[in-house]
Amino acid sequence: MTRPVESPRLSVLIGRYQGVSIDVLVVCSAGRCRSPIAAALLGVHAETAAAKLQAHSGALVGAHGAMPPVGVTLMNELGIDLSGHRSLPVTPESMRAADLIFGMDREHVRELISRSPDARPKTFTLTEFVHRAEQAAPRGRHQRLTDWLDQVGDGRGDDGADLVGVADDIVDPYAQRPEVWRAVIAQLDDLTQRAVAVLGTRRSLAR
Repeated sequence: MTRPVESPRLSVLIGRYQGVSIDVLVVCSAGRCRSPIAAALLGVHAETAAAKLQAHSGALVGAHGAMPPVGVTLMNELGIDLSGHRSLPVTPESMRAADLIFGMDREHVRELISRSPDARPKTFTLTEFVHRAEQAAPRGRHQRLTDWLDQVGDGRGDDGADLVGVADDIVDPYAQRPEVWRAVIAQLDDLTQRAVAVLGTRRSLAR
């Protein structure tokens, strides 16, 4: 049985940190492929980790677009129903409200930071965040998320996207073969599971 996912906003419990929910905005170009898949997978892994996190997706261009049928079919195979997803545009309000923002590639991060320079400390590519957070010291029991993100992002370039090599970006599967979609979903599944681990399970004893 597939699990319908509330779209475009997904609210799930995933990790105990003083009862405070972390709001995560996941962004890609049109908000139809990568970002809703990543937001849904964050929710699934978060639910398993029993912590509090809200994940939702946003589009840099366009709005109200549905996920292509191939994506819906492949996510159904994982028990996740995204047939009702419709993209919504990223807004200054959604960026301001988010505690953490993930772009799917470096151009997304650059565009987001150009729109809202104040969001730079909390805006990363998903790949960069996972790699940096896994190497950083775990967030302290009573440490504010903003302070920990400053540690995670220490030494980044001015544009906030200092990774090297196109392999650091998540490939856009739009109009690609099903094999490409499967590879992207597998990559996002791995990265979101690791993101939940550093956001949740390291601090799961905090009440």
